[in-house]
Amino acid sequence: MRVLRIILVIVGLLLIADSAIVATLSNFNLGVILPAFFGVPLVLLGWLLPRMNHGVLCVLKWAAIIGYAIAGVILLVSGILMGTAAKRSEKVDADAIIVLGAAVHGDRVTWVLSNRLDTAAAYLKAHPDCIAVVSGGQGSGETVAEAVAMQKYLVERCGISSERILVEDRSTNTRENFAFSKALLAEHGQANARLAFVTTGFHVYRAGRVARAAGLDAVGLAAPDVWYIALNNYLRECVGICVYALRGQL
Repeated sequence: MRVLRIILVIVGLLLIADSAIVATLSNFNLGVILPAFFGVPLVLLGWLLPRMNHGVLCVLKWAAIIGYAIAGVILLVSGILMGTAAKRSEKVDADAIIVLGAAVHGDRVTWVLSNRLDTAAAYLKAHPDCIAVVSGGQGSGETVAEAVAMQKYLVERCGISSERILVEDRSTNTRENFAFSKALLAEHGQANARLAFVTTGFHVYRAGRVARAAGLDAVGLAAPDVWYIALNNYLRECVGICVYALRGQL
């Protein structure tokens, strides 16, 4: 019992520390607080466990056990869906790729976004006839639209010709990324192009579902995640998959 209590407290404190550290390094979102959401009850369980054999505390103990069991199943199933979708990205043959935006700092792309752009650039260099749509509007704290910063990065850092890049700078979410990019491609005579999209690996599964809902038959290209926020992104994406499932969108 004592060893179990120590393990619960240590794991809980590590999850809380993760939220505290990532909060100072990343833009605030649900993924930042989720580790602490799971960590605080573990610390309390470790502290109170010897007293949780009777009454209300016993009910709370079993509620916590059931809750973590359900969460474990959700994390496992979501992880399988995400991993399977990311692995499919190994076989992509596209005429155009849509690069999904992410936050920029001022006009500078973040590590998450640079990983997506590097993945897109590698594909473009390997497929000289392929074009790209960089997709993302201007958000809070951004001095330019994400798509503008993305185009600049591809041209200046990756050596991709600006003539191969279409800029979609109005979208504010993934659904709009695909809808507006689809319209832009049609305007440039690419309505029937074979499509792929580039996003971070954990996001490929759900983004693919959004693309399908927008009428696009597109395969995902998985970009690597940033190691220090991988857990946070994974937990947030699991919540996103659950929300989509409850809405009947998966």
